[in-house]
Amino acid sequence: MSGPSSDELVVRDGYFFGRSCACAPPTPWWRPETKCASDDETLRRGPRLLNTFTKTKVPFVPLSGNSVGWYICGPTVYDSAHVGHARNYVNFDVLRRVMSEYFGYDVRFVMNVTDIDDKIIMRAHTRRAQDVVESARRLGAKASAETIAAAAETETLLAEGGKPLGKLDELTRGLVERVRVDAKGALASDDACARDWKIQDGYLELAREFEAEFMEDMKSLGIARPDALTRVSEYVDKVILYIQVIINKGFAYESNNSVYFDVKAFEEAENHKYGKLNKNAMANVEEAMDGEGALAAEKSEKRSEFDFVLWKASKSGEPSWSSPWGMGRPGWHIECSAMCSDVLGKSVDINGGGIDLNFPHHENQLAQSEAHYDIEQWVNFFIHTGHLHIDGLKMSKSLKNFITIRAALKMYSARQIRFLFLLNQWCDPMELTPVAAADGSGVTGFKQMEMALNIEKQFTEFFHSVKGSLRESGSYVVQKDQMWDGHERNLSDALDTAQAAVHEALMDNINTPNTLLALQDLVKATNQYLSMTLTDTRPLLVERVAKYVTKILSCLGVCLDVESIGFPESTEGSSEGREQVLSPFLDLITKFRDDIRKLAQDGASKQDILAACDAVRDVSLPELGVKVDDREGGALWKLYDAEELKKEIAREREAKEEKERAKAAAKDEAARKAAEKEAKAKVPPSEMFKTFEEYAGLYSKFGDDGVPTHDAEGEPLQKSALKKLAKARGMQEKAHDQYLAKQGIEKLSV
Repeated sequence: MSGPSSDELVVRDGYFFGRSCACAPPTPWWRPETKCASDDETLRRGPRLLNTFTKTKVPFVPLSGNSVGWYICGPTVYDSAHVGHARNYVNFDVLRRVMSEYFGYDVRFVMNVTDIDDKIIMRAHTRRAQDVVESARRLGAKASAETIAAAAETETLLAEGGKPLGKLDELTRGLVERVRVDAKGALASDDACARDWKIQDGYLELAREFEAEFMEDMKSLGIARPDALTRVSEYVDKVILYIQVIINKGFAYESNNSVYFDVKAFEEAENHKYGKLNKNAMANVEEAMDGEGALAAEKSEKRSEFDFVLWKASKSGEPSWSSPWGMGRPGWHIECSAMCSDVLGKSVDINGGGIDLNFPHHENQLAQSEAHYDIEQWVNFFIHTGHLHIDGLKMSKSLKNFITIRAALKMYSARQIRFLFLLNQWCDPMELTPVAAADGSGVTGFKQMEMALNIEKQFTEFFHSVKGSLRESGSYVVQKDQMWDGHERNLSDALDTAQAAVHEALMDNINTPNTLLALQDLVKATNQYLSMTLTDTRPLLVERVAKYVTKILSCLGVCLDVESIGFPESTEGSSEGREQVLSPFLDLITKFRDDIRKLAQDGASKQDILAACDAVRDVSLPELGVKVDDREGGALWKLYDAEELKKEIAREREAKEEKERAKAAAKDEAARKAAEKEAKAKVPPSEMFKTFEEYAGLYSKFGDDGVPTHDAEGEPLQKSALKKLAKARGMQEKAHDQYLAKQGIEKLSV
């Protein structure tokens, strides 16, 4: 791909379009005399968000009216996403929904996909080499000695990490030629060696595969898609222009066909500051270079060890694009600056990502953009989500302690996973403890999920109770009394209290744990109202409460249909006709009728008929996603997603079995202790100190009553020791007498 010509590389202020609105400049938080925009009483007050610039909660104020420009760092697509990624993107989905659906902001939400990166390049080469080696193995006896040796050499380099990449590329290409010669044209069309392969296309093929998988995972988790998705591979030309602008303004320089950001020049400029997010940015070179990548240049002529790369000169085996500085590719940090600038411009309301991106990525992204525009502040709020830890360690692919999103979704539903994350504040670290399968085959769940399952069940039962009440009484009936008495006023007060508590929680850094607590209190108050009023409810009030709970859960991404009450009945949409929907239920009713008629005709007992009814309740209906609760006045039916109901029943069955196992184990332990106690009671007190294991080898002489008088070395025992031993003998004598008495009673009864 060819880059822009040199005559295009000029400062073009309109090239990175941004938003059409007239945005106020972001607040220069780093200046001590800064006055927060939110101090202006004429401006609408938004939630107080934890701003990484200040490390405090700052009232949010948009830079332009009600419009909010928001950018988050998306995935580097070289492998499957894990639960740590899930927490990050679910958290941002919640924040975005609350800002737009509860606070009413007009949010433009932008997410990037990093599809040019060292990890992607290395993975593409590694996978290609592994496929080619496998192709060589399939030759079997056809493989020449040279091919076998070449395959072994390639495998050795792979085992050593696959570097240098140029050598791996060379070995792989050589092995392909040898396999083709040995195969003599008999390779299958899908064989790795049957087609030509170049890294310029291979990296993108890998990236597209994992981007598609990532987006499917996000959809499965109920995460709303961004308003704009930016890919590095589509922005290379603009990245080159962005870099040239920074060079033209004196904040970057070329070295050995690479371009580096001049941190010192930027720091010395009057209207710039480096280290806004991390005050210790200039203290640790190793940490500062973390974003340079595994394929960083071995030789450079950087003016300072803290200068970071904007454009990397490509080496053998790496994809490359032409630029004024030679063939190369973008650095990691510059990608986000160019893409975010193109969609949001020179004033960004919110920039965010995981806390691990705070430094150096976000610090450098900020510096580059402010250098490009020559402004003192580019982003108004930086917000960072907390790490997800597995047994105290950050979940990451490098530590090999990750669990993929798809694996997690086989254990729990997307709603349950979201509740798990909502129970932890989005900016705090979160601990996750996997539960290993008994046979060591993998992970069966997470210890912390129990609370999430309980809260989901609490809301589910609440919605079913409300729906059952409304089915019985109707939402509005003209013949029914509507006047409120004390019960209704108490419920209305509970609603007012919950609304105030939810608002306070969301205003306080979008505190989701406290939001859920407030909703739980309202649910408890409603359940109490329904139990006290039974059929004499005021359905309009009950419906109002339920719709409010649904609305807030919708803002949290849990309920997505605010026009109805509660959770959707199925996780998937359905276009089935009426007959298709009703058929399984009608089949069940028909079969049940046939079974009951036959039982009656055969003169079945009452117990047989009740057993048939229980089988429908416990087996047949759950298969269709229906749960029936027996209660006074008639059973209550509840609709669930069929698969989720099966999982819930399986969990309840497992919990019951575990309880029974624990009960049996406790019974066995009690029996063991009783048997041990009885065995000891059989021993006469005069023999106990010579027989019991705990006294073995401690004493050398004994009195007539069997109590020890001398220790193992033949020394007389002290009075205090003799007193304790005599007491122990007395207790044994009592136990032995009881044993003898019991034996005597048993003998008399024979």
